[in-house]
Parts: sequence; C-alpha cells; structure tokens
Amino acid sequence: MTMALQINFRELAPLPSLEPEIRRRAAKFEQWAANIQSCNVTVDSTSNAHRTGHAYRVRIEVHVPGQVLLAGMHHADTEVYAALGESFAAMDRQLEDYVRRRRGQVKHHAPADPAADSDEP
Repeated sequence: MTMALQINFRELAPLPSLEPEIRRRAAKFEQWAANIQSCNVTVDSTSNAHRTGHAYRVRIEVHVPGQVLLAGMHHADTEVYAALGESFAAMDRQLEDYVRRRRGQVKHHAPADPAADSDEP
C-alpha cells in the first residue's frame, strides 16, 4: 500500500533537490508500518534575518489507524538537510515504538513489592 504524501513549503521557495529527498525518506516509513494512511511534511523557514541566517524547521505528521504521530516540532537548524534528518530520525523512532506497541512488545514492569523494600528480616 502506498501512503498519501503531502509536502508543503512555508516562507521559502521550494528547493528542487529537497522534494525528492523527502519522498525517498518518507517511502522508508512503510518499512516500519504498512498501514500508514497519510504523511504530511512541512518545511518552514522560521527566521529571515540577514545576520543570523535562516533557521529551518521540518514538521512531519503521520496518520496511522487510531493515532497521529508528530515529529520535528522543536527541531530547528540553520541547515535545511540537518533539520530534515533530525525530524525524519525522530519519526522513525516514533513509528518503531508504535509498531512495538501494536505487537505487544512493550516491557511491563512488575509491581513493586512493599515487603521487599523493608529492612526487617
């Protein structure tokens, strides 16, 4: 199944080399979860200062059954490809955790035994 992918650029002109890179990285999401309904990627230039340069933020929103996963909300970098890498790595981790929870591969901690914590013999 191929997911619906939407790419948006805000406050900057679409970079010709960036869109294929986003498509390539987003296609890898399907290796984690085949049931991805849609993926929205927004590339945003957060500042337009001449002295400090641009700061780029890449926000990824993935819709899976019963849940929406978000990544990249706080990743801002002066290099657009660095921001892209950080956001996609964060989404990879979230999808991996999502699949583990769906499979029931989550560690369950045993309840604390109050008798074991006492110093009495």
